[in-house]
Amino acid sequence: MKSTWEKFKKLPEPLRRVIGLRMIVGGAALVLSIIMWAITGNITLAIPCAALGAYLLVSGGLLVYRNSLCITGMVKEIITTGIRKRPKYLLLEIEEGIIQLPANRKHFPANSSVTLYLAANTPVYEKH
Repeated sequence: MKSTWEKFKKLPEPLRRVIGLRMIVGGAALVLSIIMWAITGNITLAIPCAALGAYLLVSGGLLVYRNSLCITGMVKEIITTGIRKRPKYLLLEIEEGIIQLPANRKHFPANSSVTLYLAANTPVYEKH
């Protein structure tokens, strides 16, 4: 059975960067909560930082074990929302055809090459 460190080293660089950042910020939030508790003597002031730190550490750890997909292609079109013109969906042209992905506030210019790392359960729709 592989160790967590071996699984982490096999992940692509962008995912390792996100996981590392979450772990560092989560650890710093936990240290900050301990410092706040020691200085004020009141645990209720330290609970928000401790909760944030625990959340970031757990979510970073779960990213190591999550199955992810790597999709590389060209952005064919960006479907935006009605009034505010925020990106809603990306039409991504890959070797197998055109797929539609949720954009999640990321703006990619048309005809740009992108590599996306998605969770295996992310909805991906084939566009005809």
